[in-house]
Amino acid sequence: MIDVDTPPSSHLDLELLAAELRRQSADLTLYAGLLLNVLSAALPSDMVDVRREGRWAARLAGREPAVLGVSVRLGDHRYSLERQQIAAPAVAHIRHESGGIVLSTRAVSLDEWSRAVAAELIGLAHTNAAAATALQRLTAP
Repeated sequence: MIDVDTPPSSHLDLELLAAELRRQSADLTLYAGLLLNVLSAALPSDMVDVRREGRWAARLAGREPAVLGVSVRLGDHRYSLERQQIAAPAVAHIRHESGGIVLSTRAVSLDEWSRAVAAELIGLAHTNAAAATALQRLTAP
């Protein structure tokens, strides 16, 4: 478990987690799928919108509907990670919003996206209990 009162170690813990996931997964698609599942489960519903595959497709495959996308709202940014179907490559975007209006959208690498989300969560964790709890869930062993 990580202590959100000390940003350097919190950031280091999250960086180590991301590095370990990348190291253990040579397949970037697998890493993205894992990240989608972890974020959809760890973040509170007021911070994240989750898009899942259709129930019929999942039922035919004999499983629960898979997470195909997440959109995380942190401050004036929206971090979106989407894939069209299971095992498809994920596409990451960072949007800058103000008053519900999108001012800019950038397509970014998965690495840049995960670092930006981590940095924003760490900053928010100092003032928001839900973000602190989410950060602890993301970095817990």
